[in-house]
Amino acid sequence: MNYEFLLAITTVLYLSQIGIFLYGLRRVSQRGGSPQQLPVSVIVAARNEERSIGPCIASLLAQTYPRDRYEVIVVDDASEDGTRAICENLAAEDRRIRVIPAAVKTNLRGKVNALATGIRESHGELIMITDADCTVPPTWIEATVSHYEPGVGIVGGVSLQHATDAFSGMQSLDWAFLLGIAAAGVGLKDPLSTIGNNLSFRKAAYQQVGGYEGIPFSITEDYSLFQAIVRTGNWKYAYPVDESLLVMSAPCRSWSELIRQKHRWGKGGLDMKVSGFLIMAIGFVQHLMILAGPLMYSAVAAALTGWFLKAVGDYAFLHAVLRRVRRLDHLRFFHAFQLYYLLYVLVLPFLVFFGRRVIWKGRVY
Repeated sequence: MNYEFLLAITTVLYLSQIGIFLYGLRRVSQRGGSPQQLPVSVIVAARNEERSIGPCIASLLAQTYPRDRYEVIVVDDASEDGTRAICENLAAEDRRIRVIPAAVKTNLRGKVNALATGIRESHGELIMITDADCTVPPTWIEATVSHYEPGVGIVGGVSLQHATDAFSGMQSLDWAFLLGIAAAGVGLKDPLSTIGNNLSFRKAAYQQVGGYEGIPFSITEDYSLFQAIVRTGNWKYAYPVDESLLVMSAPCRSWSELIRQKHRWGKGGLDMKVSGFLIMAIGFVQHLMILAGPLMYSAVAAALTGWFLKAVGDYAFLHAVLRRVRRLDHLRFFHAFQLYYLLYVLVLPFLVFFGRRVIWKGRVY
């Protein structure tokens, strides 16, 4: 088989996969129907976040949800800057905030330990988690709770990054693409993953799997907990793609930080289900075929055609995701995303399988 024929096959597979994602996304429920006002505990694990923790907490206190129905627990994960002092000053002004230190004598490590500490101290029936470098919309709690109809045990949500230039914009589009696939998987009844800065679950579902103490340690604790709850078969799940639940995060500030993030995510996803690996394999082969074209002078035109068709599919999917969260303006960074995406899909497997230990927040795993 010649190059052009193989490229045609991979392009058809890739575009067919995009079509399946679009179908799955259409099946995702947007608006919740539950009128309940369940008690909620929001957990924020913070380690050396003095620059961002203030806006994060401010957004959590500006919720449309009844003030007496939620609490905010900030777990100081051995910060070495002014994070804890900032949080304690804010807690002195608002009784909804509690600031506690991460447990010391525990078998858990890093962020997982901080989250588990916060959940143990929580009073809510629902646990909602976001990161200290994120801000949430005023409707975040109210809209999330509305998806907790009877039997729903866990709800994921979409996060994007503040996009101000090509570097941050390509990162935000990357998140939109990956989390759009995660939401589409839920629509197809094949839940794949989630992100820990926009995650919620019933405490009962968390306790049923033994909490973080009861599941194998992972540097992507959000993925492990999501899969553990889904695998019980006792709980329904949801993954709305809606601006009322959209969390905004700070982008990585450098290439080295971005590489460490991708390394961590890749390592944490090594126990992904078969369908997830198939998605990655199709993307890997398609990108490899596109980059291989220039090595054969006569195949350059075919490679460019394959890249163009892939880009059309990528744009259509990103447009569908971003339209739902009203962030179509991020598409102005699509060209930067395409260049970045073409390379990183090929580099990631080597980074995961041959990379050293994960370094995150000053810790080595």
